[in-house]
Amino acid sequence: MPELPEVEVVRRRIEGYLAGKTILEVSDFQGRFALPPLSGKRIERISRHGKCLFFEFSTQDALFVHLGMTGKLLLSETRTPFPHQHLVFSLSAGIFLSFCDQRKFGKIRYFTAQEKEDFLHSLGIDPFSPAYTFERVAKLLSGKKRIKDFLLDQRKIAGIGNIYSSEILFQSRIHPERKLATLSVEEKHRLFDAISTVLEEAIRCQGTTIRDFTGADGKEGTFQECLAVYGRAKKPCLRCGNPIERKVLGSRSTYFCSHCQR
Repeated sequence: MPELPEVEVVRRRIEGYLAGKTILEVSDFQGRFALPPLSGKRIERISRHGKCLFFEFSTQDALFVHLGMTGKLLLSETRTPFPHQHLVFSLSAGIFLSFCDQRKFGKIRYFTAQEKEDFLHSLGIDPFSPAYTFERVAKLLSGKKRIKDFLLDQRKIAGIGNIYSSEILFQSRIHPERKLATLSVEEKHRLFDAISTVLEEAIRCQGTTIRDFTGADGKEGTFQECLAVYGRAKKPCLRCGNPIERKVLGSRSTYFCSHCQR
């Protein structure tokens, strides 16, 4: 599933093409999304919070987009029949934006201004927003929850999924099964810094392509070449040489070094 870095890569690519453009027509080939008429709406900007995208209109309403597991937004200058194509937005200046989704878990919904505000209140802090401060994050790091489960909870910090949670915990030298209440102030600082460091590096690498992620230009990311633990079970740790371990926590594969992460 695309996580924050992959969604941000898509956002940066499409905003330059879509901002200031007007929607001329929306073709919903399978009738999955039940969108209201959008013709004539002008896209002011593309914003992101966590894993969610918002096409913000001049009328303060917005289109909410979640890529799900295999969703893609692909730009083209002609009406191109991409595989697994569900929606095509025809825009001014001869631009077409296709939403393709092989497994059909992606979501596209129309939000009024109030609905968007209410939805954002249900999400946690975005690691690239002004709200992401050590003081705020430290207050969340308490209780009996495992640190791995905390990182995956979109109501706490929005945008982190299974791949980056493993990488963040390795970077911060924290074992994924540790309880929040056991973290020292120093460990909380390491975790806070690792979240932004890992996500920033993944964005710089245009995301992680393990199965089928591509940006809006169809190009794959390269952060998979930088993964320290995810998908590296039984391979030597890049720090200490001990084998990377894999364990299922909360039905999700978790990768870590039990020697480096305590």
